Amino acid sequence: MKRIALLILTLIAVCSCDTVGVLFSNMKDSRVAVVGKNVLYRSELDKVIPEGVSPEDSVMMAERYIQSWALGKLLLEEAETRLSKEQKSVDEQVAEFRQNLLTFRYEKLCVAERLDTVVTREEAQEYYDSHKQEFVSPCSVIRGRVVRISKKSPYYPPIRDNYKTTSETDLAVLKQTVFSSADKFTDFGGEWVPVSALARELGQSEAACEADIAKSNAFEKDIDGAHYLVFIQERTAPGAVSPLEYNMDKIGDILISRRKQ
Repeated sequence: MKRIALLILTLIAVCSCDTVGVLFSNMKDSRVAVVGKNVLYRSELDKVIPEGVSPEDSVMMAERYIQSWALGKLLLEEAETRLSKEQKSVDEQVAEFRQNLLTFRYEKLCVAERLDTVVTREEAQEYYDSHKQEFVSPCSVIRGRVVRISKKSPYYPPIRDNYKTTSETDLAVLKQTVFSSADKFTDFGGEWVPVSALARELGQSEAACEADIAKSNAFEKDIDGAHYLVFIQERTAPGAVSPLEYNMDKIGDILISRRKQ
């Protein structure tokens, strides 16, 4: 251990130059320190000293790193010399340490990725309120429902009477009825959707749908032999700012992309 202490004292003395540049000025092969067969090169030292730090701080950081590096190498040499073959057999411990380290890093990465992809409603609301012009929609955005049912069905009269309901209780009864008797029912999952989604359900153009929903929020249509009951519960017109809920995915993508920059 005297060798270790002696070398550290020597390194401290060597590193007490005015600048790091002076420390290396006479080293043609860029070797900073040598311990046995181990060599610390200036390029390795440069990696641990950030750009822009003062000469004094550079010297201090260089001293600390060289001392730590030299001490580690000398301790390893001492261990190699004094430990028995059995004591030096660390393959299993190294493998276990490697496994634990990789597992820890992976778990840390997973947590970071999850955090990076979580956008709270408050964050989305704040961005939405500050950038509303980004959410002006060229088409109508709606929440509503569509029922396709034959007028000859015995369930047609009660469904026709209730397809415009906004009562949660009546809506539950309506859904139970249409699922068992109507040809088709959709409420778009209760989500806001563009008018193109309604156009696909009815098999007509977006322009025709825009004209229909501009006239009334509830109407019946006969299209290609099928009878439809359409109720638009909420709507934003073309050229208006679309709702926050409709833009949550878009806002999430924007905020997550910003975090990664």
